[in-house]
Amino acid sequence: MTHRRSPSVVNINKNTSWLDHPGTLPMYIGLVVLTWLVLALLLDDAGLAWTYTHLAHGVITYYMFHWSKGTPFVDDDQGRYNLLTFWEQMDSSVYGTRTRKIITLIPVALFCLATHGTDFRKQPLGLNLAVVLILLVAKLPALHKVRIFGINKW
Repeated sequence: MTHRRSPSVVNINKNTSWLDHPGTLPMYIGLVVLTWLVLALLLDDAGLAWTYTHLAHGVITYYMFHWSKGTPFVDDDQGRYNLLTFWEQMDSSVYGTRTRKIITLIPVALFCLATHGTDFRKQPLGLNLAVVLILLVAKLPALHKVRIFGINKW
């Protein structure tokens, strides 16, 4: 009987290693739903609450995943990740992982909920579309370590 060895995958980046824990993604989705619930209670319009949830989620996640670089809470990486965004550091820069797929699907699901659940006369469809397109383009593997027009290069 032969033994097959699989390579050991150890995520040494403490900035992103917490994403591998089993409760992280349900907590993330739960926070999005909780945000919607609070906004739905405040606005008394569930569809418009999805729109505001989508817009807030887009702004916050763009800044956290695609704008901020380095490891703000870890000092022992010796500058290894200083020029990489959080999205580029995730899963050791491997695309197509379960975590990346789910985090990519969440803005699409929010866009669908925001556009389907609201009266189109009150709903900023163009703004919702712009947010989801910006988030999806920023997550493309072709844009890994690419800074458009040199923005956020340093």
